[in-house]
This record gives sequence, structure tokens and C-alpha cells, in this order.
Amino acid sequence: MSTVSVQAATSNQYGITIDGNFSDWSDKTMTSLKETGDDYNIKKACLLADNDNVYFYLNMSPEHGGGYSTLQPSGYELKVGNKTYWLTWQGVSGLSDGQTKSFTIYAYESDSTGGNVNKTLTQAQAVVHRYKTANGHNDIMEASIPLSELKVSGTTSQSISISNTNLGTQTLTTTGGSTGPILISSVGFLMAIAGVVTYQKRKKVSRLAHE
Repeated sequence: MSTVSVQAATSNQYGITIDGNFSDWSDKTMTSLKETGDDYNIKKACLLADNDNVYFYLNMSPEHGGGYSTLQPSGYELKVGNKTYWLTWQGVSGLSDGQTKSFTIYAYESDSTGGNVNKTLTQAQAVVHRYKTANGHNDIMEASIPLSELKVSGTTSQSISISNTNLGTQTLTTTGGSTGPILISSVGFLMAIAGVVTYQKRKKVSRLAHE
């Protein structure tokens, strides 16, 4: 069993500490990430944000502990408002079973000028742990990314999202200061809108009946 010392980040309004102990994510809403037609390699992820940081959790194989269970290091598209960043996890290869390891995050801002942010985020906190399982191993990670390093000011209302087509077709979306993630789905969005319209109509009819 190999363990690397991890420096814990300061706690925040969600009670999340980036230290390789993932129990502080147990009460957070998780979203399944999967490719269409692949019901085996299902990942669990969560995205949160406040005025200072973006928080991300990813469990590669919570159900089977095998298959596509090694942490995907690249291809993460993070959007904050109208800004788009491509994130890469650096230093996550070569993990041993039972090892907890801090790693760095490289961010590249995608825009027509070549990117205002193009560097390793020195203030970001990120940790991965590899568990030995009956089917091989499973990697779980957590990270906090300061908005200041992305050159973004406090964001209580901007939409924030993350996706990775290597992991699945889903996109996780939240807003700064929110209490949980929203899974973007065109069908779900239309159903939600229809529900609001139906409710408003029923409320209007009810009001007229009592006038």
C-alpha cells in the first residue's frame, strides 16, 4: 500500500476538503456519465461552485471497480459564463493500488487570440486515489479550481459547466453559490418548461373558479 502526503485545502460552504477523503461528497447529488449504449462503464460525477472556486468530483467505476476505471487525464471542457477552458490533469499516471496522490491542473482558455489563460494552475487543489478491487482497480478524484486563476471574478449567477466526451455525452452544470448540479438534457429541459406552463395554467384556472 502506497500513500503520498496530501496537503488539505481550506474548507468551504459545502464542507469539501481536497484531501483524498471523499466522504464529504457523500451527501452531494451525483450524476451518471456514460456513453450511449454502454451500461457497464458508468461514472459518477459532481460539479459545485461558489464565489471563489469550482469543485469537481469523479468516480470512474463505482459499480464494478473495473473496465474503464483508470482516471481520464484530458479532454475536460470547463465553461464559466462565456469563457471556455480545456483542462488536463497532470501527474496522474503510474498510480499503485492504495495510493493517494496530489496532481496539478493545466488550463488553456480557448479563444481567438490563443488563450488568456495557458498555464498550470498553481493555486488549484487536486487529489486522486486508487482503490484495489475484485475486478482490478478504481480511481476517484476531487479538485477545487480558484476562479481567480481563470481570471474570472466572483460568480453567483454565471452558468458553469464541465463535460468530457471521453467519459460520456452528459454535461454537468451549476452556478456560483448554488447548492447542487444540474444535468443538461434537452428532453428534461422541455419537460420542465412544460411542467411550469401547465402549473401556471392550472393556477390561473383555479383563480378564475374562485372569482
